[in-house]
Amino acid sequence: MFVLLLALASAVAYPQTTTINPSVLADIFGTPATSKTPGLEDITVRPTDSTSTFVDTNGDACKCVPYYLCDADLNAVNAYNESVTGAFRLDIRFGQDECQESVERCCKNPKAPEPLPKPDSKNLKGCGYRNRKGIDFTICGGTGAEAQFGEFPWVVALMDANNGSYAGVGVLLHPQVVLTGAHIAFKYAPNTLKIRAGEWDTQTDKERLQSQERIVQDIFIHPEFHAKSLRNDIALLRLKEPVELADHINVICLPNQDEKFETSQDCVANGWGKDVFGLKGRYAVILKRVEVNMVEHGKCNQILKNTRLGHNFRLHDSFVCAGGEEGKDTCQGDGGAPLACPIGDDRYKLTGLVAWGIGCGEKGVPAVYVNVAMFRNLIDSKMAEWGYDTSGNNV
Repeated sequence: MFVLLLALASAVAYPQTTTINPSVLADIFGTPATSKTPGLEDITVRPTDSTSTFVDTNGDACKCVPYYLCDADLNAVNAYNESVTGAFRLDIRFGQDECQESVERCCKNPKAPEPLPKPDSKNLKGCGYRNRKGIDFTICGGTGAEAQFGEFPWVVALMDANNGSYAGVGVLLHPQVVLTGAHIAFKYAPNTLKIRAGEWDTQTDKERLQSQERIVQDIFIHPEFHAKSLRNDIALLRLKEPVELADHINVICLPNQDEKFETSQDCVANGWGKDVFGLKGRYAVILKRVEVNMVEHGKCNQILKNTRLGHNFRLHDSFVCAGGEEGKDTCQGDGGAPLACPIGDDRYKLTGLVAWGIGCGEKGVPAVYVNVAMFRNLIDSKMAEWGYDTSGNNV
């Protein structure tokens, strides 16, 4: 089951303008499903002691090091070798060996590493390309909902700049601009929020291709954002410094103004869904993916009328819907997380941002996302005001 924890304040809770009892809010938004069997989300990763020596299955002494410092036979190397590292298939199940971090392997006679490569944007193909097989390595052993490393290079994590706590998710539109939900951004002042691009597993920083953090310098909230109904739930974040684009960090394509995606299928939403970043968090921290189909606006409105929202509910035009398959949803999800729909050749356009939902994965009830296409002209206008060109987001 794909579960993203919805990070909404109590003032940003209900999709109507009326005030209701908080106990009803819990019924509407639901609570995460529980399981007696521990999953990845229930495991806290401890950092591996780099000085400890273990014994591998062949009886050889080994130490835990990043995957790129081992060859395919787990013999030490001190420089990245693409032909070797690309062949690695990392098992992210725990208890398979002594190393706790997802990107480590127990390597014989480890050597001091050479400097990591710097980002290289020479070979980037353009906006919105999904790296379906991942970059640098592939993973196995998870729930099947985990994204490969670098698979969705436009997804960024949002964090409190003061204490590093998890704030939500955004999507990269430009090396210096991130789009997210207004219900996330309105809680922060400039310089108190930061983004992390190229993130994948939040409990390790040992990937060969490193993530990049930037402070948010300016925050633009849609002037007609309504905190109680979440209408016009969109915000632009201007970074103090641009990120360096690379294979695992790139921008998403944007829709045309008022473009329709109501018949689109196999769209993808992403997010992490925990409230603490780093080693203190719980281990549902590898970037997740959920594939859903879009739902026509009128049909979605009628379905939602039949829920606890009641027959007077009206779905605002600033929302679109997707999902409805039981156990496969973005309810309880990261606010601002992108929903992108395919346009061919593993290329995607941004379609929505996670806004709200009824329950969690209820059969037949879609999740509700920001209608990004409704705001393309506004996005272009604000970015032009900041001096940024959005033509690179067209396709």
